[in-house]
Amino acid sequence: MSSSKKRDYYEVLGVSKDASQNDIKLAYRRLAKELHPDMNKTDPKAKEKFIELQEAYEVLNDPDKRKNYDRFGFSGVEIDMSDFFRGGIPGIDELFRSIFGEFSPFGGFDDFGFSGFGSRARRRTAPRREVGQDIEDFLEISFEEAMFGVKKDVPIERYTPCDACEGTGAEDPSSITNCPECQGTGRIRKMTQSGFGTIIRESECYACNGTGKVIKKKCKMCNGKKVVPDHKTIHVNIPPGIENGVHLKVQGAGHVPSVNAIPGDLYLGIKIKENEKFIRRGYDLYTPIDLDIITAILGGKIKVPTLDYKEKKMTEKELTIPPGTQPGTEFRIKKSGATYLRGKERGDHYVIVNIKVPEKISDRQKELLLKFRELNK
Repeated sequence: MSSSKKRDYYEVLGVSKDASQNDIKLAYRRLAKELHPDMNKTDPKAKEKFIELQEAYEVLNDPDKRKNYDRFGFSGVEIDMSDFFRGGIPGIDELFRSIFGEFSPFGGFDDFGFSGFGSRARRRTAPRREVGQDIEDFLEISFEEAMFGVKKDVPIERYTPCDACEGTGAEDPSSITNCPECQGTGRIRKMTQSGFGTIIRESECYACNGTGKVIKKKCKMCNGKKVVPDHKTIHVNIPPGIENGVHLKVQGAGHVPSVNAIPGDLYLGIKIKENEKFIRRGYDLYTPIDLDIITAILGGKIKVPTLDYKEKKMTEKELTIPPGTQPGTEFRIKKSGATYLRGKERGDHYVIVNIKVPEKISDRQKELLLKFRELNK
């Protein structure tokens, strides 16, 4: 595909340009499951979309290639995907293992879904359990809830094993037989010839979706799908100081594809409502205030909004304005900003002065101001 017809790699992965490596890996894992031809058999352009995704990941996951791409665009990177897909696209499990390493017992691949390269011998012999897909959702919270932390009840919808058939998908267990296409193995092997000899590719069986079994008499409750929708409410602790756009991982709150499967995880994106009194920059807070010109000249005391962490509420604090305060002056209130997520420290709160000049004045005020100007000379 010529560079003029290519989509931006960040757009392909659905991440921002300042996304972390974990964000990129998480986005790739989710899209790879969705777009892989083995998982998306109804889309005639599945292969084309998956190759586009793989190319974007090959560049953005490599720090040097990503740096060149950010600086020079497509002309800054040279990548040839033909060797990677020679002989056919690898199966999704094979692809993940070859890229991210050994399988982890914690919801698929460790941490954000990925682990390092492990022992090949262990990967071959380690017992594997089915892993449920992750769920992505969003939660909107107020500015106060973000600052002080909050416990939220979050409704989710996921798939869990059908109780009627105990997750077998069959009305009668005796109607479950070995798949005739893969002979009960759940895998189909394809051999192709290349310049390096015979290449054997193994992929999930299309007839049984990798289960090795077919059902002749399907369960009436789940129609042979083995799972049914499950609506539930989970309790999520939002830590104080959380930032807008952060994704919280709730382990085990994702889909459960079978009785003995490892549940997927829930990734909950946090959206914080704006607050007209506070502007957040990192862990510091900024509050612009309008100060009348007389108080700016003579000084005085004013009330400013601030956060009371002891009472966990917004309150007001008295602030002393010195005589001769200039526009743009910043007053610092120490340790009244946002809480650091991984510590007990807090940022600071800055009150920024904006001198408010009256638009209209009386004749008497004008007279006095003219006298003031003369005296000021």
